[in-house]
Amino acid sequence: MKHALLLVDMPYGSYQVSAEEAVRNAMRFVKEAGVEAVKWKAARNRADIIRRIIDAEIPVAGHIGLTPQSVNAMGGYKVQGKSLTDVERLIA
Repeated sequence: MKHALLLVDMPYGSYQVSAEEAVRNAMRFVKEAGVEAVKWKAARNRADIIRRIIDAEIPVAGHIGLTPQSVNAMGGYKVQGKSLTDVERLIA
């Protein structure tokens, strides 16, 4: 039987408290909702949490650019990577 990959975005509040809570919440998505991977906004300051989720054998799909969890801090939805400096920051 063919089926689509079931992927869930780690919502605001599911990972900010601690790495342990982030792993626990990712595991709940897998166990209770049947997801196959969690989606994560790539961020250097969260690399340790991403590594812990991967170490817990939960696949992580990353993305850059659109950051709905940070939309209020960014002043709304805005196109990212319009300048070379912004592109380099996103890639880093």
